[in-house]
Amino acid sequence: MSTQLQDVFNQIDSLNKQERLEVLHYLEQRVQEDDKVEEGQAIDADYEHLLQYIAETKNTECRRHLQDFRGIAPNLLAGQDAQEWVSQMRSESDEREQVWRKSE
Repeated sequence: MSTQLQDVFNQIDSLNKQERLEVLHYLEQRVQEDDKVEEGQAIDADYEHLLQYIAETKNTECRRHLQDFRGIAPNLLAGQDAQEWVSQMRSESDEREQVWRKSE
């Protein structure tokens, strides 16, 4: 893979969903212009699915941008094993519940 192509992929990865859909729509138009699929010529199934996906999603809006979540929980685990963290959270929750039930 060329360096230029890798740079393009990296730039696409940094886009939000709506911008990526715009890239797909642009590519769809370019492919159709470049190839001008002749009648009766078989279209690759993956390409056809891609065109269908683009057509179905090009007018949908994202509920949230991925960047909206940036920094919400930085270093949440702080290097701790995920299972240990879950167990600790459950234990703390159980302790709070016991205190709550005693106060009734």
